[in-house]
Amino acid sequence: MRRHPRRLAAPLLALALAATGLGALGLGAATPAAALGNGNALTPPMGWNSWNSLGTEVTEDQVVQTIDFMAANGLVSAGYNTVTVDDGWSLWHRDGQSTDFVRTPSGSMQLYDAAGNPVAGTDGTGNDPTSGHLIPRPDHFPAQTVDGRTVNGIQYLTRYAHSKGMKFGLYATDSYETCQMHPGSLGHESVDAADFVAWGVDFVKYDDCPYGPPITGPDGHDYSTQGEGKELTRSIYTRVQTFQHALDAASAAQGRPKVTLSVSAQPAHTGVPYLLDPADPARTDPVVQAAGTAPFNAPGYAPTGVWCGQVANLCRIGGDRDSELDGVLWNGQLRTALQYPGNVRPGSWNDLDMMFTGWNDVYGRYGTTDTCTCHKPFTDDESRTETSVLSMLAAPLISGADLRTAAQSGHSADGADWSTGIGASSLAVLKNADVIGIDQDALAQPATLVGAAPTSGTAPVVLKRRLANGDTAVLLVNQDPTTPQAIGTGLGALGLTGGFSYKELWTGATGTIAAGGTVGGGTVAPHAVAMYRLTPQSGTTPAASVVGDGRYHALSAGGTGGLVLEVAGTCGSPLGSVADVNTWWPTHTSEQWTFTANPDGTVRISDDCDTATHVHTVLAAGTSPGNSAYLLNYSPGNPWQEWRVTQDPTTGALGITNVATGLALTAGGAGGAAAGSTVTTDAVNGAAAGQSWTVAS
Repeated sequence: MRRHPRRLAAPLLALALAATGLGALGLGAATPAAALGNGNALTPPMGWNSWNSLGTEVTEDQVVQTIDFMAANGLVSAGYNTVTVDDGWSLWHRDGQSTDFVRTPSGSMQLYDAAGNPVAGTDGTGNDPTSGHLIPRPDHFPAQTVDGRTVNGIQYLTRYAHSKGMKFGLYATDSYETCQMHPGSLGHESVDAADFVAWGVDFVKYDDCPYGPPITGPDGHDYSTQGEGKELTRSIYTRVQTFQHALDAASAAQGRPKVTLSVSAQPAHTGVPYLLDPADPARTDPVVQAAGTAPFNAPGYAPTGVWCGQVANLCRIGGDRDSELDGVLWNGQLRTALQYPGNVRPGSWNDLDMMFTGWNDVYGRYGTTDTCTCHKPFTDDESRTETSVLSMLAAPLISGADLRTAAQSGHSADGADWSTGIGASSLAVLKNADVIGIDQDALAQPATLVGAAPTSGTAPVVLKRRLANGDTAVLLVNQDPTTPQAIGTGLGALGLTGGFSYKELWTGATGTIAAGGTVGGGTVAPHAVAMYRLTPQSGTTPAASVVGDGRYHALSAGGTGGLVLEVAGTCGSPLGSVADVNTWWPTHTSEQWTFTANPDGTVRISDDCDTATHVHTVLAAGTSPGNSAYLLNYSPGNPWQEWRVTQDPTTGALGITNVATGLALTAGGAGGAAAGSTVTTDAVNGAAAGQSWTVAS
């Protein structure tokens, strides 16, 4: 919660959508729901936000300068196409009042009962006395004349951004007040949404700022500050959903594109369960309920990483970060992000707060008039590390740097002169096309942890990410701020077989890695990374002999004496039945499979059944090694139903690995399997005969 001028201080296996665990931590996630589905943010949004560098005093002129700088310096063409004005842009009252609203000693808006008497609001009651529309601050966002028509400063900026091929974002909150005590949108959702759409706003950052007195419940528990009035009776989930519905309704009514919604309701915020409305939608939402509710909490608050993608496109999963790199490493938001991979998919992204790559100290000349490490600018290595971690996690890339010229970003205080403008090396980091390509990869599968979790905040971290074209991204992170470390990982640890060519995405170095070889292994500087994109070499190629040929094939598993893949119990078995291997009968359609290419290059594997229970169902994987493979109705975009199929050009053997898990379709492992043995998915193992499949028909 931002209360200061700056914020820098600190039933069928869940439809094959259960999120994977977090390595050795054993942390699971609830079954994810469908993404919001407004057609926006199909890849992680990229852009700029005013808060880190310009705070509440951001002005119209500064935003115009930023738009011009981004367009002129290749940031827009690199993908950073949205500029967002954060908190502080409006007056402290709506146009239905002539004076600012009254605040209580706790900083909350004074609420009133039906007779006009002030109330504390801690029992969930009380009326907001404000009415009308939000007003852009005329001193910071003056009205302009455009095409003979007077528009307010926000309307002017949206038009200016659009003229440069960019989008424009604006800030609001689901509470009575913004974090800087300007009017919030709670209770005014329809009015504010209609205004934003009419002004041309493309993107809204929606925060949560629960001002109010501490609350001690009837159970004697100290619930601390959770807001007041309606804030206490409606969950964050529901308040966000209300505003999102208002945005969609306004867009439809005005014939304008839908607005992208970014939620900054951080998981630290909890709810008061005994005041939450019994009819609050969070109480019955299956995803919220599956996630469980911690003691003394109410449904629909934390963790946002579980439910947020249903109601918004971007979802903050941690608190505010400052300019210390630890905030984005293992003991910061990296570990949190890895817990919620199910919230990452086209239209839904885990947000790790604005980037500090290229940010310079706004409080003074760092090292001279200001020495707080919370204001320390990143080194170039740290900038590359932040950008790499975010890209591996498929997180939004939203810069908080001062993206203006040195002259425009000059400061003078305490006898010192300095500029907060971004430097050339940081600009190059932001524009690295290879790294942006990882972040924006169409498969939308975030990184997973390789090996055991680090035992300290300085231990190395290795991440891998599967990419849409079959490549693999690997990130080697030195978390130690002072000591270089030798960091590498074997191809086997990555679940990869065969040889690979590679490109190190920061140095541009290229080379090859033989089967069973090591990625990296050299010294990584303090707080630095090595980032690789691995491409399979010839030796295993896409299985063109079966994929897309429109035919059904029998697949024989190695080490089984000719047994073939089938729907266990044949086509009359219930939906959700496992796959097994059994004697080949050419007349059994339960043993016939077709391989259909998906648009992203993955493959769905369908049976030839056509019965009351099985109508060309598709092969799906479980979530953990050793889980059974089983059959479900097809769900487009479900990675647990998508496979990568490669073929050894010498032997013709097929390798089949699941997109969601990276695990290989396996019949009995190296020891072979008997008729009726269940087929599983297991770690890729070149010595496992049961992972080698041949076409029997």
